[in-house]
Amino acid sequence: MAASPPRPAWWPVQPCFLSSIPPGRVLERACARYFPILDSKAPRGASSFGAVFREMTPALFVSCFITALLNMLFGFDTTSFAGVQSIPAFGRQFGTPIGPNGAYQLSASRASFMSSIGFAGKFVGTLTAPLLIERIGHRLTIWVLCTITFVGVTVECTSHAVVQFVLGRVVVYYSVGLAENTSTTYQSEIVPASMRGAIVGSIQLFIQFGQIFSSGINQRFSTGTQSKDWIIPVAVQAAVPVIIVFGTIFIPSGPRWLIGKGRKDDAIRTLERVRPRGDTDAGHCQAEADAIQEAMEGKTEKGPWLDLFRGSNFRRTSVATVVFIFQQFTGQGFVSQYSPRFYKTIGLGEHAFEYNIASSTVAWAGVFIGMLLVDSLGRRNLLIWGAIFQAIFLFSMAGVGIKKNPSASDARGLVACVMLFNFFFCGTWAPIAYVIGSEIGTGSLREKTMAFASTINVVAAWLVAFCVPYLIDAIGANIGWLFGGFSVLATLYAYFCVPEIMNRSLEELDELFENHVPAPRFASTQTHGAARRIAELENQRCWGQTQRPGPGA
Repeated sequence: MAASPPRPAWWPVQPCFLSSIPPGRVLERACARYFPILDSKAPRGASSFGAVFREMTPALFVSCFITALLNMLFGFDTTSFAGVQSIPAFGRQFGTPIGPNGAYQLSASRASFMSSIGFAGKFVGTLTAPLLIERIGHRLTIWVLCTITFVGVTVECTSHAVVQFVLGRVVVYYSVGLAENTSTTYQSEIVPASMRGAIVGSIQLFIQFGQIFSSGINQRFSTGTQSKDWIIPVAVQAAVPVIIVFGTIFIPSGPRWLIGKGRKDDAIRTLERVRPRGDTDAGHCQAEADAIQEAMEGKTEKGPWLDLFRGSNFRRTSVATVVFIFQQFTGQGFVSQYSPRFYKTIGLGEHAFEYNIASSTVAWAGVFIGMLLVDSLGRRNLLIWGAIFQAIFLFSMAGVGIKKNPSASDARGLVACVMLFNFFFCGTWAPIAYVIGSEIGTGSLREKTMAFASTINVVAAWLVAFCVPYLIDAIGANIGWLFGGFSVLATLYAYFCVPEIMNRSLEELDELFENHVPAPRFASTQTHGAARRIAELENQRCWGQTQRPGPGA
């Protein structure tokens, strides 16, 4: 193969530590020795997570890590406000007196308004994300959203009235809407099919990082009565965009976006940069770019919004959208946004902040385990089992909560049920909804599919955020019966309607949906042509052979 042309002057600087020498051999061997399920050389069906360590070059790691950091913005703001609204200083600034002792608190209506109205910004952000990405690409979109975040945080921290603080939240949430779509679609485009579930699913891992970090900050200032005691927890979230702004210098544009813009040579250089040296030397990057271009022949123009609801695209749009709706209706907003308020309502307010930190930490463990399994057990199986266990622990929480005189052990059991629900949610539905949304759309509509589905997700999240304070005040722990029922419905939908798209190239999905393959047969159906060649090129290093070991690979 002829040598690639020299990189143009605009190409980001690539320090020596971003070469394409695959790192992680020691980690891979350790995983294989102590956790055999993670062995990347294991036969198909055991696990493919070890392939992440084999394929993860430094350049790919940096690209995925920087874009994954974007998701800390949402996790931090959501959990931060859940705790900030219970800080005495915040209540004194924006709440009303609740007793003769001089205490202040946000009323249910005000808490509902301040929590839910921010989703208006996220709604607009998710709708405008594909327009920005299609026009200026992922890298410049990241710089735009970081700037918007700085503006929103500044507005929040200088607030003296509810209206100004809410305006700041709307601005911050606009950038969150951009971030969710930008990070997931970029990662789904740049990583090999065998790694896509784990990498794109890391969105929830970083959301949890943000939640744990903000929970700790809130705990530090939980009894503060001065203005700085609520301003500091809000202001700290501006630290992450600083890292991202500088880190974006080192990430390349997505190869499929570049090919769609007629810049195939740049796409090849991107692939050579993020793939292992062996792939480059063997000409696999050139072959992958050729196959992508062939698969995109006649489809490089981005389709209009109405195409989401035409032909086979309607099925893809509906699957992504309904999965996102159930992600919210199974109760995550109840835990992430109102758990301190819930604990206070049922008489466990003394340790509400500690419970919140513990719940975020347990959820982080669930996310990590889910990342280990999503590319081996599959998206569909994890959704089914996740919804089953969510229903079990929500029903258990409600059952314990109906006792009129609960004991100390009952209280601990109730808190444990909340944490275990959060564990299974964050390991399954939380990240997998984004994985499915980012990869299920066709190439000409991928950003719009993700944008539409996540916009409906915003509407569902707003509805939950608006209603939960009233439900907590009215029915307390019985809220578990409601969300548990939705979890049962989510189980049925995942079983009958969600196809298994694990280890499929993005182009293979086009073929399967255009052929109207039923959901239960997705994993076993053979694909052909350029779509299959792309999948084989993406997966062959992970499986150590040129042909995938089975039609569902």
